[in-house]
Amino acid sequence: MESAKYMLMHRDDEAAVLEFNQEDGYLFQVIEKKNEDLIPIRANRSTLDFRSWWNDRAVPRTQGSILSFLRELEIPTTQAYLLRNLGLGLNDHYWVRPEKSSLTWEAVNLFDNEFTSPATFHHRNTADSNAVTTFSPAASTGGELPKRWVVKDGKRYLIKESSVPLSQQSLNEVFASHIHEKQARFPFVSYSLARQSGSSKLACICECFTSNLLEYIPAWDLVGKQQRKDGEPLFDSFIKGCVAGGLKEESVRGYLDYQIVTDYLLSNTDRHLNNLGVLRDTHTLNYVSMAPIYDTGNSMFYNDPLSALSKTSLFFLNVNSFYSNERKLLARVNDFDCVDLNKMPERQDVETFYGKDQGLRAANFNSHIAIGYMKKLILLKELQKEKSLSGVLEKSCSRER
Repeated sequence: MESAKYMLMHRDDEAAVLEFNQEDGYLFQVIEKKNEDLIPIRANRSTLDFRSWWNDRAVPRTQGSILSFLRELEIPTTQAYLLRNLGLGLNDHYWVRPEKSSLTWEAVNLFDNEFTSPATFHHRNTADSNAVTTFSPAASTGGELPKRWVVKDGKRYLIKESSVPLSQQSLNEVFASHIHEKQARFPFVSYSLARQSGSSKLACICECFTSNLLEYIPAWDLVGKQQRKDGEPLFDSFIKGCVAGGLKEESVRGYLDYQIVTDYLLSNTDRHLNNLGVLRDTHTLNYVSMAPIYDTGNSMFYNDPLSALSKTSLFFLNVNSFYSNERKLLARVNDFDCVDLNKMPERQDVETFYGKDQGLRAANFNSHIAIGYMKKLILLKELQKEKSLSGVLEKSCSRER
């Protein structure tokens, strides 16, 4: 077991001295904090928190065929993979610099430099800690769906596949983009369809929404249990964190209203707290805005289209978010009129769109998806009219009996 010291960097500024196990990428300890203002928000309490932040930064073990890929390269863990890529990513401007190295942010960052093949590593033999090559963002790309980054005309694009046998998760991303484009209320990531190589399935592609000027801070960093008061709801803690970073409470609440309502219409079950957040100015560390809405693939009854026909789909879907189900999220909405229903797709539009996937069309799932969507659209119309979640819920349940 060989340990090595690295400097946690934020761009070219030193944040902390860390000690890692060179073999498996395990973070042994935080030796020294150089600048507490630059340390990642949820890593600034203890070595345990720092270790959790580092582990979460690594590509998930469950993403696609990553474990098989690492076995072929004889890399024992995803943390080791991350360390070999200096912790670099496309979400923020953190990285780790080997001790005694003079590498710079300009030389290694993924926003300006070309990507390497995921299987090529700098410091494989650690012979020259100042040698500059290129690195891969694959080591720090989150989520369970198979993904890859490409550079086209100087821009960074993420290509994401679907995990289920059909192409629905990719279709969901594009469908959500269409809705946000029509509503024109808040920034969103625009997805388009792409054909998977050697497959009849569709993938989706989108441009990176961070840059060398702006970095992404996920909601989880603002509401980690060490950052919030005992018993304070995650929802409230997040709003306070946004305001403390320089955003106006009214704009944050308006954004959350819109995201909750559109997620409800789309039956999005996976708005977890790494799937929303804020954009931060990398130089001033002030929050600039809410991050654009993105990652709506696990929606529209993607794992069971037949569930679109059930009563459960109306208000009782379990979700991974600030709360555990849609009803509790809707209870936090102040303005149900944040979505213009005149700009929402009709049933035939939905059925036709999801019919792009031959498998969905052959099983008539595109029709089921459209029916479930329309049920929710009707309920939102009632919510906009009556302004009473409990009243609309009671009526809708009575009709379904």
